[in-house]
Amino acid sequence: MRIEAGYLSRLAAEQFGDRDALTDASGTQTFAELNARANQVGSGVRTAGIGSGARVGLLSLNRSEVVETWLGFEKHQIVRVVLHSHFDMEAHVASLNHVGAEGLFFDTAFLDQVEAARSQLSTVRLFVAIGDGCPDWAVPYEQLVGSGSADDAFLSVDEDAPCFLQLTSGTTGMPKAWVKTYRSWQAVINQNVQHLDSFGTAPAVSTDDVNLHFHPLQWASGFQTLYPYLMRGARSVLMDDSGFDATAFVDLLVKEQVTGTLMPAPLLSPVLDDIEARGGADLAMRRMVIFFATPEQLQRTTEVMGPVWCHGFGSTEQGAVITRLLPGDVAQDPRRLNSVGRVASPFVEVAVVDNNGTRLGANEVGEIVVRSPMSQGEYWQLPDKTAATYFPNDWFRPEDVGYMDADGFLYYSDRAGDTIHVNGMAVYPHLVESAILGHEAVANCGVVGIEVDGEARVVAGVQLVAGVIDSEEVRSAILAAAGSLGEHERPSRVVVLEELPTVLGGAKVQRGELRSRIEAAWAE
Repeated sequence: MRIEAGYLSRLAAEQFGDRDALTDASGTQTFAELNARANQVGSGVRTAGIGSGARVGLLSLNRSEVVETWLGFEKHQIVRVVLHSHFDMEAHVASLNHVGAEGLFFDTAFLDQVEAARSQLSTVRLFVAIGDGCPDWAVPYEQLVGSGSADDAFLSVDEDAPCFLQLTSGTTGMPKAWVKTYRSWQAVINQNVQHLDSFGTAPAVSTDDVNLHFHPLQWASGFQTLYPYLMRGARSVLMDDSGFDATAFVDLLVKEQVTGTLMPAPLLSPVLDDIEARGGADLAMRRMVIFFATPEQLQRTTEVMGPVWCHGFGSTEQGAVITRLLPGDVAQDPRRLNSVGRVASPFVEVAVVDNNGTRLGANEVGEIVVRSPMSQGEYWQLPDKTAATYFPNDWFRPEDVGYMDADGFLYYSDRAGDTIHVNGMAVYPHLVESAILGHEAVANCGVVGIEVDGEARVVAGVQLVAGVIDSEEVRSAILAAAGSLGEHERPSRVVVLEELPTVLGGAKVQRGELRSRIEAAWAE
């Protein structure tokens, strides 16, 4: 079937033309202005000689040009290669070369890195610089925009054609490019709209909503929430994501009267600290989608901000919240606070299976699998990896482990590949980390297995809260926080690090790199 490429931004412009659509540090655009700029970007790339289906990378901090380019590429069938701004240039070079990218749009904040790596980009022939200080070997973004047409293209594309390439988060090695087709992308949007429209007691998303992107726009923040708010005529606000300042974040929540945002849990505690330090804040929050949280953080969010959250579970390849826990679920049964909830919409199926793909019963630990139109895809030119990603009958394997109770609530244990085996018993690092993060001195934590004298040891790498001084007493207290776990699960040692190796602005710990750092500290 053929469809109009990128038609949702056109529809939003038709319905909400003069309303404010997008705000960043440079100002605010209306829906009509945003759509016209997107048209100019897409047609400008075509004018520069980049053809239909060509891959073009986008590397930028949060700014309006990212949204313009995102929408413009979709409208003109230019396959956007998502380059996460918190990855190093080596990963970007590998990704762009792997997919044969013909162009690279880059924020001049990354000029030095791009210039140093330019000769290694074997297939890129068009460089477009976003921001001040464009080098002579690149085209200024505004020049490219000026070369394009503001008119809608009404381009028809095969719905199974690639729309963009979403890079995995890189916590298990070099990022891999997952192909999002126009059809699977539409399924993601449908899922996220349904999820946000049925968010506890909050009303459906509407024109009086304001959505804040403070985490990288091209990761989950934009993947999950950009289009649902755009389609409903709500305004999106972009915050610089080069660093995170909890005070500046709360100030913006109040100033813009933000009603929705996506929040990685490692950044949540400083926000709650700031709100409490103020004695409260004039907030309008209705929908905060949280990932990677502990039960204590969720309880505290309710106490400080109200029942405005959901705790989500998903994967890069899905692009949407698959299951979610809402405060109302916990009110019915407090034990559910340890879960990641039930399926977030009727458009997705979730099951727990054994190693052969056979469905397991309630409370049996196994591999979590997902089935929906949005999970259909492939890794770019990695057929063996793609084949291993599915069980028969189209069940997608996110490589996560957990169990489901009799009421359909999913309990996440960990990444399948991160399981530690101690004396023949499985230890799931995520569960150990959750226990340790409950200690007030811990800002972030990662747990890995270290082999010592031929035996596996569970070791916790810990980043302390600012102002807490490392000592034997502090480390002993942190170890005691894991006292409720099974004996084989409790860490044998806590290693305090100045900073944990993470990706995506602190959202995920890189356990492979953490293991190397802990082994080095252990040897000292």
